[in-house]
Amino acid sequence: RLVASTPFLKQLSFGKHNPTCIHLICYLLRKEGKTVTMKTTNAALLFLLSTAMAGSVDAFVPPSPSSSLGAARVATTPLASGVTTDRALVSSLSRLYMSAAVEAGTLTQQTLDELEAKGVSVPKYDRSALTSSILHVGVGNFHRAHQADHVDKVLQKDFDNNKQWGIIGGSLYAPNRPTAEKRKQLEDQDWMQTIVEQDGESEKAIVIGSMTDFLPVDEDNGSIQKTMMDPSIKIVSLTVTEGGYFLTEGKFDVNDPQIQYDIKNIDGTPATVYGMLVKALKHRRDEGLEPLTVLSCDNLPHNGDVVRSVLLGIASEVDADLAKWIEDNVACPNNMVDRITPRTTDENREHIKQKYGYEDSWPIFCEPFTQWVLEDSFPQGRPQLELLDSVTFVQDVSPYEFKKIRILNGGHASLCYPAALLDVEYVHEALEHPVIGPFLDALEYSEIIPTVGPVPNVSLPEYWTLVAKRFANPTIMDGIPRICFGGASNQPKFTVPVAEDNLKAGRGVDGIALVSAMWCRYCQGKTESGADIAPNDPQWDRLQETALKAADEPTAWLTELTDVYGEVGKHPEFASSFTKWMKFIQSQGVVSAMGEYTESTKKAEASPIRTALEESTMAAAINEAKNPGGK
Repeated sequence: RLVASTPFLKQLSFGKHNPTCIHLICYLLRKEGKTVTMKTTNAALLFLLSTAMAGSVDAFVPPSPSSSLGAARVATTPLASGVTTDRALVSSLSRLYMSAAVEAGTLTQQTLDELEAKGVSVPKYDRSALTSSILHVGVGNFHRAHQADHVDKVLQKDFDNNKQWGIIGGSLYAPNRPTAEKRKQLEDQDWMQTIVEQDGESEKAIVIGSMTDFLPVDEDNGSIQKTMMDPSIKIVSLTVTEGGYFLTEGKFDVNDPQIQYDIKNIDGTPATVYGMLVKALKHRRDEGLEPLTVLSCDNLPHNGDVVRSVLLGIASEVDADLAKWIEDNVACPNNMVDRITPRTTDENREHIKQKYGYEDSWPIFCEPFTQWVLEDSFPQGRPQLELLDSVTFVQDVSPYEFKKIRILNGGHASLCYPAALLDVEYVHEALEHPVIGPFLDALEYSEIIPTVGPVPNVSLPEYWTLVAKRFANPTIMDGIPRICFGGASNQPKFTVPVAEDNLKAGRGVDGIALVSAMWCRYCQGKTESGADIAPNDPQWDRLQETALKAADEPTAWLTELTDVYGEVGKHPEFASSFTKWMKFIQSQGVVSAMGEYTESTKKAEASPIRTALEESTMAAAINEAKNPGGK
């Protein structure tokens, strides 16, 4: 009521779309005859508000290139007297909300026709005739937004020639993960799920139906093991994260305790997916069955070669003849996968309910862009992926995966820690930041792109411009904590090799050293505002202990994380630069450090993002960081 009676109030901003809260406040504003201005992309909310205000939307401002938010102005009229008590107010608003809200059904095979009538794309093929030849281990948002989506598109284009390529999902048992709950959610939806593609200018909802089952989550992973041995399975694909390949300094570590357990229990119940694969391949060889194609879909350089090295490493310890058979008969094609896919949020679920009128318990919100570049090595067959424009088959994936891992993944790994330290929540906000954005642009042009080398039919500056545009997509709300997660496994894949290549070529490493310093500062556990940083790495305790030590002894970060830095951490130039930045950050902060680096680079002056920003904007941001509030 205080808000409603404030005469100088012109506009209210809501951090979250909470319909009940908004209705209550707008009710009081309406009672005072005030005008409400809302900025939102939620069309259903705008409808509810215009209904609640007994008025109409008299103006609509479409999203500008720099913002995803449209603005709607809802004109209101004074409220007639009569509804005065809190109970009556709540009752009135409840009836209003229930009458205006869309009745939500559930995503199932039986409701597809209703969803299509609401503008949702749905499978047009006969899912009852779909059989499965693919087992995917590691069902998460990325797999569903990428591989499962690609297979669904193939089925839409030519079902008759691809109806054997349905996907059975599976996930390894982990006591602290809600895998069984996720499985139940998909089972209730007949294994279907919604992909919502958003880019700030358009949105498209697509129900995909390429999954036919999600195996029960057994403590001994027996369902997955049995399915690997099933002769109908031709491809076993994996998304087990970049840190899930048991690598030490880039090479398979046969002495890892889990791997040693598998070697000793290969005829029993192996614990890792690789031990299970070796057991399944041994069974197939002994029974005279076809081998498998093993397809790693993780962001690893030469991911097929990596998974092959793991399988051969285990098999050679079990049976030399088996290792030779795997080497001669099992295909592990290298491939490059690309689609930015955040975690699912409650807001995503509510968005589908409000905009499209149905419930999906585990939808995927992602960018429209998707790409898959593969070596065509599938002896037991594959879906006709060549039907899709987003798929390219090549003899050598290396240039494409190198480009993507260095420029995109390296870019993510470089912007996330300064963003977290500055309490920035989302990737698009980091790119819009007056210092983080130019810093990343300068780093890409000065240190990352020079390490990539030529890529057929690709302009690297144009590719970085595309990646920057994708990072700036405000609608998918890609959270900084997701990008920060697992730095101990990501940095040695995405940024440390950049430093290594530059040192070999005699180029500078100041920017990558600064990235490492900001990661170290992040692992100390506090943002620059003093907020706590929650543990965000499987090795967090070790990292935090080392980072706190590095506050007084910077090189401790390099000497104690040899598994991350290897020879790079011992290089005098890198160590000197890292030490410089650690001291700089501790005395002047990350904003000043990034500004210092950006100003020191020459190529940044002519790059697309850099020239789009006024010098004074960055200078003002740096000055504010040094002198908060002008003090």
